Amino acid sequence: MTFRDVDWSARPLHPAPYYGLRYTHFFTTSPAWAVAVDYTHYKVYAKTDRTVLVQGLWNGSTVNTTAPLANYVQQFEISHGVNMLSINGIYRWQNLAIATGKLQPYAGIGLVYYWMHSESTVGGVFHETSYQSSGNGLQVLAGAQYKITPQVYAFAEAKFNRARADVNITDGQADTRLRTLHALVGLSYAF
Repeated sequence: MTFRDVDWSARPLHPAPYYGLRYTHFFTTSPAWAVAVDYTHYKVYAKTDRTVLVQGLWNGSTVNTTAPLANYVQQFEISHGVNMLSINGIYRWQNLAIATGKLQPYAGIGLVYYWMHSESTVGGVFHETSYQSSGNGLQVLAGAQYKITPQVYAFAEAKFNRARADVNITDGQADTRLRTLHALVGLSYAF
């Protein structure tokens, strides 16, 4: 079965919350450039109450119609996590005269490895996977950090990720594109 135009929600502040960690190393010989290892945990929930285009075979019958997703898929979520581990190249603009040099914009790009844990109810049958590999993707990011003290920075960042979620369901596989836009704020510590 193929379900087109499925809507998703993220619920970032509901348990388990959205979170991430990053280790960034700026090079002493080229201090504008860095390599960063980034771990992010987020969630996606299919909005099963929405009407979608449905095509394929269902219980041996050909289907080509629009219908509520819940007629076929009562629940589909990756709520124990879309887990991403990425390695990124980052460039920061250090010598801009913004906020007396305390504000530093940056941008980066990276490769991402995904592993996911999904729960689904398809045709009334519940299935929960263990954590499973879901392949690779791409990440781009941009943001700015503000120096509060020589070691503490506040930052705001946007990042976009693109990948495929490929997870087990009852008697089969579910495959969907994940294109996510993240807005992040936080603190960083330089040592």
